[in-house]
Amino acid sequence: MIDLARAPFPVKYRELWLPRGINEQASLPSSRHDGHGLAFTGARRGTTVEGVHFDGSVTSNINCGAIHSNIPKLWVSFRFKLDQPFAAGVPADQYLWGKFVDATHYVRANLEAASGVLRFHFNDGGANIFVLLSTINSWDAGVWYHTIMSLSDVAGGTQRLLVDNTLEDSDIVAASNTPNGGDLVFGDYDDPGGGVGFQGVIADVFVGTDDLTANEEQNLYNGIPPWAPADTVNAYPLDEGRGVTAYDRGTGGNNGTLDTSATWAWGRVKQPVISLDGINDHAQSVIGADVSGAVTAVWAGKLKARYAAVITDHQLLEFFIDNNNWYGLFFNPLTHDFRWQCNAVGTFTTCDTHGFAPEIDDYCIFIGTAAGGVAQLFTNGVLDDTDTGLAAIAAGGITTYIGAEDTPAYWDVSKPLLVALIEGAFNQKQALAYSRFLNKIFNLGLAI
Repeated sequence: MIDLARAPFPVKYRELWLPRGINEQASLPSSRHDGHGLAFTGARRGTTVEGVHFDGSVTSNINCGAIHSNIPKLWVSFRFKLDQPFAAGVPADQYLWGKFVDATHYVRANLEAASGVLRFHFNDGGANIFVLLSTINSWDAGVWYHTIMSLSDVAGGTQRLLVDNTLEDSDIVAASNTPNGGDLVFGDYDDPGGGVGFQGVIADVFVGTDDLTANEEQNLYNGIPPWAPADTVNAYPLDEGRGVTAYDRGTGGNNGTLDTSATWAWGRVKQPVISLDGINDHAQSVIGADVSGAVTAVWAGKLKARYAAVITDHQLLEFFIDNNNWYGLFFNPLTHDFRWQCNAVGTFTTCDTHGFAPEIDDYCIFIGTAAGGVAQLFTNGVLDDTDTGLAAIAAGGITTYIGAEDTPAYWDVSKPLLVALIEGAFNQKQALAYSRFLNKIFNLGLAI
């Protein structure tokens, strides 16, 4: 349990939300006795688990069912990291995913023992529709790689294999429809497999049935699925951390099932989070909390995007009265910064992180303050920016939005461990001490 009472100085919470209290995936009551609860739209209880670990055995896979059969387009995006290095001459292939009917009807991908390359292969009735190969032929252990594999009935390079946002191979021939049958399986090409499944961790699986744009490919690499809900048919964040169900957060609703040798892969942090899919999820409070006077906002959690390269705004947190009176923490792609912006009676003050560029799965603590005409933003205990000229915000109760702004729109994918609105504005010493406190109690491993 997280004991916030041991903070290094007295802290009075106006609002406090800790994900451990999430109720049946529908709401999060306030963690203070007279606070305002959050209602979830799509958001749910997740954890800080890294993904699902596979050991390569015949029962090590996630089976998502017999979906996406006999369709003209399919793309699959996910991250993976190996238990052991992989290069030419290893004992056996390792299959990462597949849709397999039989030996002459399948689409699947494997790391190839003979050459060390990643192979994306589509066979229809014994004919090789395409075989795409990576130029990479040596893979490190414990390093995350991101891949996108796509096929399409449109000719001109739409059969594509990307690794870490680089096009490794493509084919200009229009593909046949996908195999008419067979389960979509991750961690292997079939269920049960043949003992040549993947050995490592897979995370952040997204699947769609259209042609990806260049911007969508870039955003997927950076952790952001296509926003239009119909574009991401299946979204498997793989952050449940318990049980055998990998919940589908896309429009398809095709939950996956972990076989007996697939296990949840925990890192150093073992905590519940608010899980947001980045497509259309958010959490929203009722109207009523007070954001007037001197305040401090805190967002602490697991970042799930390479924000420095994403294309659109992403809203982590907003306290909203009306269009002229709100405080918000969001990523601004125009300046490539996280921004704490205070809008009081139509007058803006803006504080930016100035080049902070986290990787996917980094933990972070943002603290924004507003008091006496001054706004400040701290990241992991360090002062980023100060702006002056802040007016007094209009009276009225706020609505809190987590993972989206007030429309709602600009959905985010990162996973909060704690969101708080605190009485009074932290000074620099307090922001550092409180960040160190959160770092310790959540075991984040930040160098603060």
